[in-house]
Amino acid sequence: ISWGISVWIQYILTPYNFALVYRKLKFSFVLKREYKMYFYDWLRDQKMPYIKRSATDYEISIHPYKNDLSGVANYLDRLKFQLLTQIEPFKNNHIWTALSLHGFGPNPSDIFKPGFVINNIKIDSNLQWTTLCNDPVMRPICEMIFKLPCEFERIRFMKLAAGKSLQKHTDNIDVDIEKKKIVRLHVPIRTNDQVVFTIYENDDDEVGKELNLTTGRYYYLDVTKPHAVINNSDIDRYHLVIDCLVNDELNTIL
Repeated sequence: ISWGISVWIQYILTPYNFALVYRKLKFSFVLKREYKMYFYDWLRDQKMPYIKRSATDYEISIHPYKNDLSGVANYLDRLKFQLLTQIEPFKNNHIWTALSLHGFGPNPSDIFKPGFVINNIKIDSNLQWTTLCNDPVMRPICEMIFKLPCEFERIRFMKLAAGKSLQKHTDNIDVDIEKKKIVRLHVPIRTNDQVVFTIYENDDDEVGKELNLTTGRYYYLDVTKPHAVINNSDIDRYHLVIDCLVNDELNTIL
């Protein structure tokens, strides 16, 4: 028996077979996220692409919202989104826009934060829920938000127009993001398989990892690293983007 166990262990520890067993057992649900990353990087270095990174590897341990969110998306279709005019090269276009659910001001158009913009927009200094929260259609959104074990800074709906793209960039213009005082979570409200989110390891990475995200699931995508998005579909993409103040409990599920 001991000889059989020894052979089986040696079989598993062979890198190729370990990758297969890993895949079969879905061991990724057991390992903490950062150790999964090391394992994938090790496989890549060994030139053994037996496990392909997928969007599920960026999900956090919060049960996804399974009910229909089309009512929220249809409601957002009727609203006027605020231009993110302070960021080049997206000035004065309607490619990348946002509405505030929780931010520095009472209005959905209050999408900026003090010290962040480079124009003369007057910004409230108090964090607060906007009037957008008052509509009953937002109840599923509130339900999703309050599953998270943290306090919040800005919470916004981010819109990427149909047929448009955001080129490679980071979110380090926000110093709290850069210093990891805040982590930015994404929950797709409306998306499809023609919307591709690409994450790069660094500025020199020209390939990146292409992801198709799923509606109602919570993703931690490290936006301090370069990333890009393309919406090849004929319908606007909406993400709920939640800026979370980091604490120990939140760290355990990232």
